[in-house]
Amino acid sequence: MARTVKYSKEEILKISINYIKEKGYSQLTVRDLAKYIGCSTQPIFKNYDSFEKYKIDLKHSIHNDYSKFIFEYVDKEDYLYTISIAYAFYAKKEPNMFFSMFMADLAGSRTVTEVLNTERNKETILAMMKQYNISLEAAEKVYRDVRFYTHGLATQLCVSSIKLTDQEIKDLIKNNIEINLRGTSYEFTRKESKG
Repeated sequence: MARTVKYSKEEILKISINYIKEKGYSQLTVRDLAKYIGCSTQPIFKNYDSFEKYKIDLKHSIHNDYSKFIFEYVDKEDYLYTISIAYAFYAKKEPNMFFSMFMADLAGSRTVTEVLNTERNKETILAMMKQYNISLEAAEKVYRDVRFYTHGLATQLCVSSIKLTDQEIKDLIKNNIEINLRGTSYEFTRKESKG
């Protein structure tokens, strides 16, 4: 009788991330993942009694990959700009991961209020209030509008419907921030937003 190879949840999730980076989330099934690992489906189902429970852990693993990526770019002194370029760069450099996290059924759906109230987004908004010396209401509005503009840009980068250099991405986001700050109490100067 052949010995069953054991895989931990951590190993399965790590391999799953590699699978998604190569093949994309839409191709992911338990059978295809098992084939990719080089095992039967048994080790997967030993760790997860349902595909839905596996997807919950997978979503956390994808989020952790994203967090590690954006950490390389984020400067809390210029939070809105740097987190926005990180978001767009992730879509450009890791399109399958971006699609999985923000565009597939795994992403779920949220209201605008829920988006604004996530821990990282609230942190960004509070940093904007300090950086730009604007009210909470103004910071939320600017954040919302820049976030959804950046998401549109990132989506186009993800599906390769637009080709942009990193500098073009930075310039587009910087310009959008400037446009959205107009009408607030902030007077924008060109020294802001490191390029």
